[in-house]
Amino acid sequence: MVMLQRVCAQRQRSIAAVAGLLLGLQSLGCPPARAHTSNPPALTASEAPVALWLEQNRHRPPALQAFVQRLPKGGDIHSHLSGAVYAEHYLAWAAQDGYCVDPVGPALVPPSCCQRGGRLVPAAQLMEQPALYQQLVDRWSTRNLAFAGRSGHDQFFQAFAGFNPIASSPSRQDDMVAAVANCAAAQHVFYLELMLTLKGREVRELGQQVGWSGDGAQTRQQLLDRGLLQLVQQGEQELQALQRELAKTLGCGTANAQPGCAVTVRFLQQTTRTAPPQEVFAQLVYAFELARASRAVVGLNLVAPEDNPVALRDYTLQMRMLQGLKRLHPEVKVALHAGELTLGLVPPERLRDHIRQAVEIAGAQRIGHGVAVMHEQQPDALLELMRRRGVLVEICLTSNAVILNVVGPDHPFLEYKRAGVPLTLASDDEGISRIDLSHEYRLAIQRYGLHYRDLKQLARNSLEYSFLPGQSLWDSPRYTRMQPSCRADQAGAATRSAGCSNFLRRNERARAQWTLEQEFARFEALPAFQARTKA
Repeated sequence: MVMLQRVCAQRQRSIAAVAGLLLGLQSLGCPPARAHTSNPPALTASEAPVALWLEQNRHRPPALQAFVQRLPKGGDIHSHLSGAVYAEHYLAWAAQDGYCVDPVGPALVPPSCCQRGGRLVPAAQLMEQPALYQQLVDRWSTRNLAFAGRSGHDQFFQAFAGFNPIASSPSRQDDMVAAVANCAAAQHVFYLELMLTLKGREVRELGQQVGWSGDGAQTRQQLLDRGLLQLVQQGEQELQALQRELAKTLGCGTANAQPGCAVTVRFLQQTTRTAPPQEVFAQLVYAFELARASRAVVGLNLVAPEDNPVALRDYTLQMRMLQGLKRLHPEVKVALHAGELTLGLVPPERLRDHIRQAVEIAGAQRIGHGVAVMHEQQPDALLELMRRRGVLVEICLTSNAVILNVVGPDHPFLEYKRAGVPLTLASDDEGISRIDLSHEYRLAIQRYGLHYRDLKQLARNSLEYSFLPGQSLWDSPRYTRMQPSCRADQAGAATRSAGCSNFLRRNERARAQWTLEQEFARFEALPAFQARTKA
């Protein structure tokens, strides 16, 4: 008994030491328009053993991998649908759909052209030619890319063209979303905002017909008069069909339901920033109208390489387009890729103001990547502006390493953190990068010395700053108190008050956040953390 008391006392002292160590850490996010006024609260009784385990095991990579795999991560809110699918899935679908492969390239050939014979190989026979199969996987991803000292920029963006014939097929979109949702569920991610493009060709053609006069209001009205709202209706119908097919593919509501059924999926309508102004503006108008019409579309984003010559030339123009549309429809949410640049990729003057323009002109609520922030004019003032406005940065560590060759201390992750700018981790294109969101959490722990409370903050931020509708579960993004309706309830408890249940039923965002808190309660109660932790 005396020995047991000594062991327990020692454990309590260790937990208290870790709690004291973490007490002074700066939060990864802060409430919009509010400054930090105090240190974060002490670790709770359920958090302390997990925090202690992490401190004692952070230098054991295999154990750390298991830890982040099981860690509840909330949402992945920066993910391109086509790039999130692994090449192996695309190759399986190519075989099923009758594609063949030209070994020169190699490249997919549509079924209608597979009768030409010669050197073409049916995709169904790729398993018999493993070397060709592996070449396609390498071409459609950045697998085995030795990017030390150079950038994988070109290989990354060229990968999309390889699998695009399948990814752009409406008949495979449900399979794509199902694959990504199942992958998310396996790593305790239960909310996805997936970027995709609906009616892209038709909207671009309409934009070409209408043109761009420089008058946004006039051009918008012309687009509406020429049938853009009909295209919005068609896009909404396509999304409804996708959701129905997705439920069937996953077997939701049946005895054979796949894990992805537990994942809430919403979409961001993409606009390609490398097109001419008339096409970009038409796509932006379409995105705003689709987001207003469809519950499944919670916002919009600009995509394609930010360093593309057209994207660079028209950057300010595109921010002005967004500014005008945002003033007209302030309820529509905007997330923007901005600052996905580095010195050498573009001239220095191109690094000076992209993030600022996205925040100040376009009114972006979230910034994707933001790698070039310390190259911006008056970066400290910009960071303070983002902190005050609560503009979250979606950090994509592997993507930034592969595309920009920005790794470790060269990444501004810690600069954002020190400035109190809200952050979350995201996968970007997990299929092309050959990673998942758990991998990004492990990288963040290993590279930046994050602690358990930091990880919870990143996960909570993914939902707090998501574009899900409704009120937050929390009274502020410091996550110290829930809203009054749920303040007396415990997320891990078997029952919930009627007031809290009604609040969650009315607010989708709060409902997702409550699920995350339940997951944290289960995670922190795992036996591995309750046993005495060994160094």
